[in-house]
Amino acid sequence: MWYASGKAGPRARPRGLSLLEVLVATALFAVVMGGVYSLYIAMQGTFTRGEMKSDLQQNARVGLDRMVQELRMAGYDPENALQQVASQRFNEIRAAAGSCLSFVTYRKHGASEKSVRVTYSLSGTALQRREDDWDPAAKVFSSPATQPLSNAVSQLTFTYYDAFNRILAPSGAVVGSCPPGSPSSSQLLHSSLAGQVRRVGVTLRTLESRARVAPESYTLTSHVYLRNR
Repeated sequence: MWYASGKAGPRARPRGLSLLEVLVATALFAVVMGGVYSLYIAMQGTFTRGEMKSDLQQNARVGLDRMVQELRMAGYDPENALQQVASQRFNEIRAAAGSCLSFVTYRKHGASEKSVRVTYSLSGTALQRREDDWDPAAKVFSSPATQPLSNAVSQLTFTYYDAFNRILAPSGAVVGSCPPGSPSSSQLLHSSLAGQVRRVGVTLRTLESRARVAPESYTLTSHVYLRNR
């Protein structure tokens, strides 16, 4: 405003924010940041679950693929170990339980092939593969070597079928060690039933859980026909 004398009047001082305005601005900022944080948590959870699912699928496939390949060749015995072994001659399935399977197959050894006994079992949450070499002098499988194939495994199940697709189930009548020679005992198929197995169903389930994320699981099932029976 200008006065008649031509001199400028006093300017009004700038007014600060009132307490109410500060509270409203703070509330709006909190709402916006809460939405951003919720979105971040949701995206992080989705990413984590996707990563878990990918890891679980990879673990299951790696373990099952090798198991299926070797089990399909059960009975291929280049050193004729099954004609010489002391017990259960000519029976390539050495021990068959609900969660453990031991069988005779082969391994490449340079230009030659060797007979080996391979056992798949579950130790805690690790799928274990054990391999025993055939010792022709002692006529036994010895020198075991064990390696974990997959982690985060929660279930390993074997189902046995005969030539007529009937299920052959282990019972309490036969109890033994699987892997052979191990201190643990399991209900096993009788040797006569093990000799009738023509197909094996394998179920492998992986499971993982992390903080603030729902558990994820992945299940693979395969049926293997034994080629050498």
